[in-house]
Amino acid sequence: MIRWWRESRDWVGTRLLQIGSVGALAGAGYLIWGGLKGFFVNPIDPARVAAVVGRLDFFLYLCGWAIALGLLCRLWDWRPIGVVMLFSAVAFWFILPIVFVILAGAENPLSLRGGQALRALLTPSLIVGFGQGIYAAIDFWRTGPTWRWKAKSLAQLIFVVRETEKRVRPRRRLLTPLSPCWKLPVVDKIMCDNCPVYQRRKPCWRLKGGCQCNPLIVDALLGNLTEKMGLTVSSFSTASLMTWKKGEKPPCHRCAIYLLHQQIKYDWMAPVLFFAPPVLLYLFWDAYLTGYQKATAWLTQLWIDLAFAPAASPDPLGLSNPLLVGYVAFVLCALSMVYGIRFLEWVIFGLNL
Repeated sequence: MIRWWRESRDWVGTRLLQIGSVGALAGAGYLIWGGLKGFFVNPIDPARVAAVVGRLDFFLYLCGWAIALGLLCRLWDWRPIGVVMLFSAVAFWFILPIVFVILAGAENPLSLRGGQALRALLTPSLIVGFGQGIYAAIDFWRTGPTWRWKAKSLAQLIFVVRETEKRVRPRRRLLTPLSPCWKLPVVDKIMCDNCPVYQRRKPCWRLKGGCQCNPLIVDALLGNLTEKMGLTVSSFSTASLMTWKKGEKPPCHRCAIYLLHQQIKYDWMAPVLFFAPPVLLYLFWDAYLTGYQKATAWLTQLWIDLAFAPAASPDPLGLSNPLLVGYVAFVLCALSMVYGIRFLEWVIFGLNL
């Protein structure tokens, strides 16, 4: 459960950081571009510029929350993260408005309002940093000096080494995600004939116990083998064989049999998920064109609302270009293929589903 929580927290933190960083760069960059272009010194429509700055203020505030929460999720094990976020946000709180006024070229109510919009990006970091700092101080008081870097001490590295052999290997049977554990090449046939899991005809991951983790199954398996050999041994399992408490998940994430089964599942599902986006795009091309037209209409209206000056044409962004339609389809298809494979990898090897 702890491992699943840590991996899920890291995944969510990474996604929040990516979304927040891209949004913050786009919003702050557009605001600075408007200052460099002189929209804050000699505005054509001051009310329009003020409205645009207000929208950017709220957008940067949301991006700030995504960045702050993403940093907190990714670096939660590093206790000083809250103090670092707090002092960094305080330092930039005074620097950013001055820099923006210098870039805008004049100190007036509009340029000061633009500096306040940049400050909205730092407000969530102040709140999150202050809250995490209080928590870290209480934890320091309870447990002592535990502020230090943790280089993923609980991480487990699993290396699968496949030795190459000069002799010709026999042809193996076709393995599918539905193949049981006794058909996998890492399991010996002699063990299968004497294994209680094989006798029940259900894979070990469905019975929540197998020959790699459950001492009772190990004792029964080796007991059957020694009985056939004419030996008598009372118990084979040792204290080093880890078990799990009732109600918890079995330690499948460190079992060679289960990991090979997960690899087979990934090898079957990855090609299907990889080629699904272009096939779906071809089959539902008309639906894509309809969605593209609605999205471009929304983006055009958004640009008209955010522009510091009135638009000179009904399509100021040029989104109705046929080449752009195909380019956007290609980019969306490529991103879906890449992130679909990454999501499948996280589900199979991260969540062990």
